[in-house]
Amino acid sequence: VTTATGSSEAFHTIKRAGKLSTTRFEAIYQFGDSLSDTGNLIRIPGSHDPSANLPYGQTFGRPTGRSSDGLLMVDYFAKYFHLPLVNPFLANGSNFNHGANFAVAGGTALDAATLATRNITLRLANVSLVSQLSWFKSHLHNICCSPAECKEKLRKSLVLVGEIGANDYNYALLQRRTMKEAYKLVPEVVNTIIHVVREVIKLGAVNVVVPGNVAIGCVTSLLYRYGSNDSSKYDDLHCLKEHNTLSRFHNHHLIQAIKILKRENPSVAIAYGDYYSATTWVLRHASSLG
Repeated sequence: VTTATGSSEAFHTIKRAGKLSTTRFEAIYQFGDSLSDTGNLIRIPGSHDPSANLPYGQTFGRPTGRSSDGLLMVDYFAKYFHLPLVNPFLANGSNFNHGANFAVAGGTALDAATLATRNITLRLANVSLVSQLSWFKSHLHNICCSPAECKEKLRKSLVLVGEIGANDYNYALLQRRTMKEAYKLVPEVVNTIIHVVREVIKLGAVNVVVPGNVAIGCVTSLLYRYGSNDSSKYDDLHCLKEHNTLSRFHNHHLIQAIKILKRENPSVAIAYGDYYSATTWVLRHASSLG
């Protein structure tokens, strides 16, 4: 219920943030991390992804690789637009007529080599946002006979670039990097996201959603690692204030970068997805949502 409600709230914030084309979408292409992965990580050898087993997927009927007991936001978007659920790119032999999902749980905006220069190591698969872009380009090469055909297909598609970037900060903080070090990642994380958005626009996308980070101060692993008896460190939702401030800082810079993108591409519908407000809304109303 909370996933569905959060997805609904997120979708309404997207619609308020910027008008998408009135084109009836024929496909959805998704980039991102565990908030969007519908089964890529479990298909990467050696990943040992817990979402391959129950209780993950228990309300869906079976585990599928989704980091959820049921559906994810991208699934609800597909339902909203009367499309089939989007198959993970690594599910060989799947039907990709209505799009493909390139998101990987644990995915980061920055690649492993870049994060390593900050003494940050990846705990799951090394699949950065740029790696997902490479998959996307490979996929288009396989389904299109020409660039013009790809542009026509993307003109009728919705492309979601994210949510991505939260893991860059999560890995840093869980590995005892300082908050100052985490803040230093923000410009490069945002620049990488914007680079990928520019690339998908060049390929023909005209309807793009760029979601911001969720409230990472409400993430269980960080609450456990940074748990304190000092009540001043928590907000009214009992989330970590300092960590949520980092999320808002990231989102502010992403929104400013999106404004520039819009000016550069006046014929492209680019919308910011306010996942931060959507997730905090769900937490605030958790008792009434079950």
